[in-house]
Amino acid sequence: MDEGFALWHLGLRKQLIFRKEIMMKDSYCRIFEVWRLLVAALMIASVILGIAAAPAYAAGNQRFPFSAFYSGTVSFRSDGVWLLNGRGIATLMGRSTNQGYLVFTTVPVDCAGGVPSDNHETLTAANGDSLSIVSHDVACPVGQNLYQGSGYWEVLGGTGRFTGAMGGGSFVGYADLNQDTVKFHWFGSISAP
Repeated sequence: MDEGFALWHLGLRKQLIFRKEIMMKDSYCRIFEVWRLLVAALMIASVILGIAAAPAYAAGNQRFPFSAFYSGTVSFRSDGVWLLNGRGIATLMGRSTNQGYLVFTTVPVDCAGGVPSDNHETLTAANGDSLSIVSHDVACPVGQNLYQGSGYWEVLGGTGRFTGAMGGGSFVGYADLNQDTVKFHWFGSISAP
């Protein structure tokens, strides 16, 4: 083999490899450019959708499951209103407190000795954000000075991250008037706080 031919062949081979590398770099550059444009388009779309979704979110169209368990004490005012204080845990709130009062109503009952009432409660998270609700229920006697109630609840308002929240669901409660204790469980859904 001629030495000149070998050098020419080696040079040609280097040129071909160099051109292949340039073509690959060019392909990678094109792919990267398309990727960059795609990412930019997705970011712009997410901003537009986020802005468009914000009013719906604020309006409470997105609902989340809500469950709250509280136990505490009951005391009685001279006018017959029950005062309720306790501690518990709730979704979207964590460990929190409840304060409220119970007012007797005249709703028809479906159990002998049943007591209809509206239970107004304020659930307060550790950071001070609160959710105010009212439960409409009937408590039925299940023993000597023992009552078990059930009904439905609805959000009246809130503060902090619960400002503008809406929602409701079912309620069950238990009162032991021998020990002056109460237990509550609210479950349902609330709008995005």
